[in-house]
Amino acid sequence: MQIINPHDFVWVGSNNDVAIESLPEWVGSQWNSKLPLTVYRNKADENKLTVAIRGIKPHQRVTTQIEKSAITHIMNVESLVANSVELQRSMFIALPPVQVLWIISQTKWPWQWGVTGSCAYTLATDIQSMLSDCDLDVVIRCPHRQEKEDFAEFAIKANTPYCPIDIHIETPKGGFSLAEWFKNEQVTLHTPLGDIMTADPWNEKL
Repeated sequence: MQIINPHDFVWVGSNNDVAIESLPEWVGSQWNSKLPLTVYRNKADENKLTVAIRGIKPHQRVTTQIEKSAITHIMNVESLVANSVELQRSMFIALPPVQVLWIISQTKWPWQWGVTGSCAYTLATDIQSMLSDCDLDVVIRCPHRQEKEDFAEFAIKANTPYCPIDIHIETPKGGFSLAEWFKNEQVTLHTPLGDIMTADPWNEKL
């Protein structure tokens, strides 16, 4: 199976692959198997994956677990920004977050990166679930140790007047905020088992 990372989107074969009866009432009326589930990093049972279901309203988010064998399709969030020409042709190009993505995508970076949050969901489904003034969430995949200075150019390119941007770095151990790293010696690393403070987010002993 294709590698699945936190923030990626997955689809399942049928509504029965999600235990809708145990979830809030809105899930049954707003979600179906044609819509993606967002992969969360939370620890899951064996052969299962923790995912989030998104509703129409911003506060409507709920997590659940699905069988990995139920997954029929995977969309890595890197693919949503891989082609600057396609981004420019997007029906959402007039929205500030997509404008920023287009600007960033015109530079070839030394690591894989992708868009997350409501902007990613909008691009993945063609359903506008983000507001024009919403923040833009971006993730940079960094399997190998980097220095904070390595991300300075990316941060400068992403710092536009169009909209606020929240950049997260994803390591094999978890994810952390680039802005927090720029300001502090330690960062809050979000791991499958919970948050920890560390000065080395790539530490194999974590």
